[in-house]
Amino acid sequence: MSTDKTYRAGLEVQFQADWVSFFATFARFEHALIKAGYLKHSKTGVTAEAGWAGFAADLGAAFLEVCRADTALEKLFVNPPMLLKVDQGEESSWKKARAVNSLADWFLVVKDVRNNLFQGDVHPHSEREERLIIAAQRVLDMAFAEALKRGDNPKMVEFCEAFRFQR
Repeated sequence: MSTDKTYRAGLEVQFQADWVSFFATFARFEHALIKAGYLKHSKTGVTAEAGWAGFAADLGAAFLEVCRADTALEKLFVNPPMLLKVDQGEESSWKKARAVNSLADWFLVVKDVRNNLFQGDVHPHSEREERLIIAAQRVLDMAFAEALKRGDNPKMVEFCEAFRFQR
């Protein structure tokens, strides 16, 4: 019995290599966060979800200021991704982007880029989407580099070790 794969025809054309790289990096980040104990909820029995807020707290607020000073990230601050929200009657529409008041908010903006890329209605190959994705990837790269410097924090060490694929 063969499986009909036509429903995903064109995906390889629509999604550029840097989009796939960003998506894979983001997924690996969430895996490593969970493995290191950065959890959204710590109650026994709940689904394990990445806790970006705890990771942000351990990185420290100064990291957000480093990001604000990086001109390559300006696009994420000035024109962040819109949020797809549910309206009355179970309709959906794009709403105002989230405000960045903390480092935890900043990581949610990066998550919004990921969500919109694979769950939203982005325009493949648009300059805006490309810039947001490249900037979001840069945030993750910078965050990993900063985590590597935190050898005195066992959770950060575990995060960095869990990120890498084991052979």
